[in-house]
Amino acid sequence: MSAPRPVRRHPGSRDPRLVALAEESGYEIQGRIGAGGMGIVYRATDADGQDVAIKLLRHEISDDPRARARLAREVGAQRLVRNANIVRILDAELESADAFVVTEFIPGPTLEDAVRDHGGLHPEAVREVGLVLGETLRDIHGAGVIHRDLKPSNVMLRGATDADLMGFDPDGDRLDPVIIDFGIAIAAEESRLTSTGLVMGTAAYLDPEVIRTDHTGEAGDWWAWAALLAFAATGREPFGSGRADLVFLRAERGEIDVEGTPSELAAWLRSALRANPAERPIPEELLERLAELDLSRYDDPGQTEVLTTGTGAAAGAAAGAAATSRADDATQVLPTITTPSQDSTPTPGPTDQPTEALPHIPEGPGEAPTEALPITRTPEEPATEVLPVTGPPTAVLPVIPDPQPAPMPPQPMPPRQMPAPQQAIPQPPPHIVPAPPQQMYPPPVPAPPRRPGLMWTGHLLLVALGALAPYVALGMMLLLGAISRTWEGGHRAVAGARMRGVTGSGPQWQAGLLSPLRFAWGLVVTALQVILPLLLGLLVGIATDAAWTLLAGAPPPEAVAFGIAIAVTLLITWVGLGSRATRDGAHRMIDAAAPDLLWSAVVLVLLLLLLGAVAFTILARGGAVDYFPFSQLPRLTDIALWRR
Repeated sequence: MSAPRPVRRHPGSRDPRLVALAEESGYEIQGRIGAGGMGIVYRATDADGQDVAIKLLRHEISDDPRARARLAREVGAQRLVRNANIVRILDAELESADAFVVTEFIPGPTLEDAVRDHGGLHPEAVREVGLVLGETLRDIHGAGVIHRDLKPSNVMLRGATDADLMGFDPDGDRLDPVIIDFGIAIAAEESRLTSTGLVMGTAAYLDPEVIRTDHTGEAGDWWAWAALLAFAATGREPFGSGRADLVFLRAERGEIDVEGTPSELAAWLRSALRANPAERPIPEELLERLAELDLSRYDDPGQTEVLTTGTGAAAGAAAGAAATSRADDATQVLPTITTPSQDSTPTPGPTDQPTEALPHIPEGPGEAPTEALPITRTPEEPATEVLPVTGPPTAVLPVIPDPQPAPMPPQPMPPRQMPAPQQAIPQPPPHIVPAPPQQMYPPPVPAPPRRPGLMWTGHLLLVALGALAPYVALGMMLLLGAISRTWEGGHRAVAGARMRGVTGSGPQWQAGLLSPLRFAWGLVVTALQVILPLLLGLLVGIATDAAWTLLAGAPPPEAVAFGIAIAVTLLITWVGLGSRATRDGAHRMIDAAAPDLLWSAVVLVLLLLLLGAVAFTILARGGAVDYFPFSQLPRLTDIALWRR
């Protein structure tokens, strides 16, 4: 994992609010991880030992009611949006001078730090980040919120490793961007800025339309999104850095820096970052085009200039000799040797004229004229002999045009970078075959949010149920496993379709129609996964029962053996081969049932009540097992010889 910025330890005595957080709210501050214009962000652990991020207002503005009101607007805007790629708010205190906000801790670097440290991302990685953030931005706008400050420093790359940032592995983990700051977000109906001339945002990612008017809207967020992708692709701000007015002027003129990016990506960025919003494609079109870009083609610098044969070679030789020789009065010019043209009879023309020597003009009275060195040859070095042309002339191969022309005309190179003309045999330009659309890598699916406390409480309830009614517990395990796999399969299908730019309710309908088939297949896969863990669990449970009986002289309650068997089966099935879809689906189900702290508390209370009811029933029955619905099958006491 790409190491996050070093955590700087700050003793609690420097800020009494940190001590109060630890004593009153159970948050133990680990160190400072960032700061902004209004707040300071600390890494901390909560009462359950989970890592969290805590944002505190700066001391100088902590008593300002306007600052607390802005913090409240940030929390309110962030809570309106439900998306796995937006940092979740876990707790908040907004009324007192010690106002703070607690969010989940996102391990990994910000997009800005990643690009500053490793350079521009691979084009395929830029596409991944763009599709995920574009879908997230649509959810933000769908909730009636305008972000207004989307930029690389407000995007974390969750769990990104150095390998993820320095290249692209189609079989590896995908980048998982998370938006972490809604500091100046507003409701869509409040698009007018607070006062004339007040502009909030970052110059490099601020829509020129916001500068021309006093309104901000969804178009400004899409502009910032495209500018963020330009930075991720090149490692440079799209319109340069420096004074804000100069950045805005370059943005107005369309002077975007996309040098070094693939041709189609550069054209896409130019269209998305036009100064006039009416000339930009709509967001749905931008997402669809981004998913279909051919990222393997780059601008052609142009064909190599071909010099005509004839005096060109002789002129070059003469120029070379003149550059290395000096004469008393002027530069000595070697005789011009003309070669026949492709016809058998040479035809004089402009290219067959000898090179004219320019007179030497001394720069001053003290400058000595150029002296010509005599040409000497060793006996072993014969004079260069011009061979006559024999046979048919060499045919010039035709230029084969590329059947897939680039969408943008070749950009001419600046004069200072133009290579010197050189004699060359015409060659056909390289043939670049674009990757077909069907070979595009599948878009990444964000990882589900985790609720470990609720999840393990549910596991404990299932184990307790196994000690009371093992057949019922086994059936519940199969049913829940199949439902989890169905949930995850539907979620991946819908998320993948949306990340490819598919809009509307089509993906949901398709996922709904396929749910029965996914459930049947999930039931089969879960049953196959449970077979071996169940056999191992029964062996462990029986061995425990036998050892207890032989060592204690009396058999334990039947609930002990069956509870151990179900616990071993559940644990191996949960972490074994092919269990990733089951785990992710289960976490998504829990997240849907408990989207925030209030519902998490409600679900936890219900699970604990059920667990208490099952435990009370086990105690009331004295550990006796209910074999429903297979009461006629042999029981443990019937087959356990060591119990007799």
